[in-house]
Amino acid sequence: MDWKDIDRIRVPGFALARRGYDKHEVDRFLARLADWLETDAASEIGQMAVTRKLELVGKSTAHILMTTEQESTELRRNAEQECAQMISEAEAAALQTREAADEYAKQTRAAADADAQRMVAEASAEARENVEEGERRRGQIEAVIADLEVRRDDALSDLERLRGELGTTISSHRQAARANGKKPEASRDKEPAAKA
Repeated sequence: MDWKDIDRIRVPGFALARRGYDKHEVDRFLARLADWLETDAASEIGQMAVTRKLELVGKSTAHILMTTEQESTELRRNAEQECAQMISEAEAAALQTREAADEYAKQTRAAADADAQRMVAEASAEARENVEEGERRRGQIEAVIADLEVRRDDALSDLERLRGELGTTISSHRQAARANGKKPEASRDKEPAAKA
């Protein structure tokens, strides 16, 4: 403010009115205001300005702190939500992996059971084939044995018949030799009997 304006405060030159303010009271107020402006106003206004600035800085700082706190709360909430989502996704992935492992184990068990059943069926079929082959071979062997027994019996019959024929032939040769006066050889007589 210019000094001329301060002098104007001392002598304002207001027009007098009937119902206005008390002139002396207004003059005293303006005089005190002018005195204050000439003396302490600059320092007080400076202090007030500094105080006002500090108040504004305080408000700004409080606003910044409040905004920071809100942002911190928001960040914490977002971090908690992200953690909860990550935990949920991890649990879902673990569940899915567990289910996949269970399904794989189930399929592997079913495949192993099917292989075991197939192997048992194959072994049973092979055992049946072996038993059937053994029975078939036993039947063949029994047939061969029966045939050999028949041949043996036939051979024994033939031998029996041959012995009889040989005995008859020997008897007839002995009789013929006696009739001719020859003595039959003892070794020849015993030989056919020994062979028989």
